[in-house]
Amino acid sequence: MHLIRDLKATRNENGQILVLFALVLPLLLLFTGLAIDFGFGYLTKAELEKSTDAVSLAVMRNLGRGQTTATSIGQSEFALNFNANSKLLVSPPSMSITYSTDSYGDPIVNVLATAKIRTFFIGLAGIHTLTLSGYTQATRPPVILSLVLDKSGSMNLNGGATALPPSVTDFLGYFINGTDRLGEVSFSSIASADVPITQSFQTPIGNSVKNMSFGGATFAQGGLLDAQAQVTGVSNPPPNAVQVVVFFTDGWANTNQDVLGGSLVNYGGCSPVEAAVGWCNAVSCMDPRTGNVISATLGSVGRCHGQGAFRAHDPAIVNPARMDTTNISNDAKYRAVQLANAMRGQGVTVYSIGLGDKIDQTYLLEMANDPASPTYDPTQPSGLAEFAPTASELDTAFQTIASKILLRLTQ
Repeated sequence: MHLIRDLKATRNENGQILVLFALVLPLLLLFTGLAIDFGFGYLTKAELEKSTDAVSLAVMRNLGRGQTTATSIGQSEFALNFNANSKLLVSPPSMSITYSTDSYGDPIVNVLATAKIRTFFIGLAGIHTLTLSGYTQATRPPVILSLVLDKSGSMNLNGGATALPPSVTDFLGYFINGTDRLGEVSFSSIASADVPITQSFQTPIGNSVKNMSFGGATFAQGGLLDAQAQVTGVSNPPPNAVQVVVFFTDGWANTNQDVLGGSLVNYGGCSPVEAAVGWCNAVSCMDPRTGNVISATLGSVGRCHGQGAFRAHDPAIVNPARMDTTNISNDAKYRAVQLANAMRGQGVTVYSIGLGDKIDQTYLLEMANDPASPTYDPTQPSGLAEFAPTASELDTAFQTIASKILLRLTQ
C-alpha cells in the first residue's frame, strides 16, 4: 500500500514539474532571445564606434588637404573598418562627417554612423529590427612648426635638389592654413630664416623651396638656432599650441662657428664620408655673414686666421682639438644634438629626416630623441627619425613625418 502511494506522489510531482517547465519555457526562450539579439546589437555598435574612431582620426590628419579630400579619405576608412556585407544588416549603413570649431577656433571633426540590423528571437514580440549608432568627435591643437632644410652642395649630387621642393609641398598639405603656423629655415655654409612663422604658410614656403639654390657646407647648428628662435619667439601663441621642429639633412653636420684669431668665422665644410668619395677635399674658413670662402686648406687638416685648433664642445674630443675634418664634423654633430636637447627643454618636439647614404643615422636618432636612439631620454619630448635611402623615397619620408606628427596630436 505504501509503495502505491509513493508512486502516485511521484507521478503528481512529475506532473507539476512539467506544468512549471511549460510555463517557464517561454520566459527562458525570451531571455535567451534577448541575450542573442542584443548581443548582436552590442557587437554591431562596437564595430560602428571603432569605425567612427578610425574615420575621425583619418579625417583630422588629412584636413589640411581640404574638407573634400578629407571627407573622401574618411569614407574610404569607414569602408575598411565596417563590414557592410554582414548578413545582419537590413540595409547599408550610413555615415556622415561634419565640421565645426571649438572655443579656440581649432577644427572639430564629427562622425556619426548608423546601422539597422534584423532580429531573430525578439521579433516574436514585434521588434523586428534594431537601429544602432556610433559617434566620435576629434579635434587637435594647432601646430607651431619650423621646417629646417639642408641646402648644401651635396644635394646636387644625390638628387635631393630636385626631390626636395615637391616633397615639401606634399608635407605642407597635411597642415591647415589659418590654424597651424609654419615657417622655414635653410642652411648650408650659413643659415637663413627664409619664411617667418605664419598662418598662411603654404604659398610662401612652397615658393621659397622651389627657388632654393644648393651649394656650400652643412652648418646644421645655425639652422637649428634659427628654428629655435622662430618657434619659441611666436608672440601670443594659442594656449594649447604644440611646438615642433622638423630637421632635414642629406649628410653629417660639418661646420662650426667660433671666434678664431680674433674674428668670428664659420669653418669646416667637409665631413669624412663626403671626403671619402671625393665630394670635397678641404677645410674651409667662411664668412659668417655671406658664407663665402675666405681661405681653404686642401686635405683633412686646416687652419683659420692662423689657428689650427678650436675649442671643441664634445667632451670626447681633445680640448683644444686639431682642426681636421673628423674633429670638426663630430663636434658639429654634438653641438646640433645639444641644441636639440635644449629645445626639448623648452617643450619643443624635434623630428628628423635623413636622405641618402652619407648620413649618420645615430646622429639623427639623437637629434629627434627617437625611442631607438642610444641616448633616448623618456622624460623629454620624443620625436622620430625617418630615413630616405634615395631621392625617390624622400616624398614618402616627409609624408610619414607629417602623419606621425598629426597622429600624435589626434590620438
